[in-house]
Amino acid sequence: MLHQGGILTHQRDFQYHIQYAVPVEIYRGDVHIDIGILTAVDEGFVELQGTLYNRSIFTFVSRAGY
Repeated sequence: MLHQGGILTHQRDFQYHIQYAVPVEIYRGDVHIDIGILTAVDEGFVELQGTLYNRSIFTFVSRAGY
């Protein structure tokens, strides 16, 4: 389990956030892109509220308690 502000990198991190509906904030570089609950994940992409984000381009940050 990641703490508030932890960066999601492993498949298990993403699965945990999906299973427990923990909010995730998405960045591209230093620019905030989106925040919400993940709905799906695979090796290459993450789905948040119907939008796919490439795992190699974006950074995913845990926002537990948001």
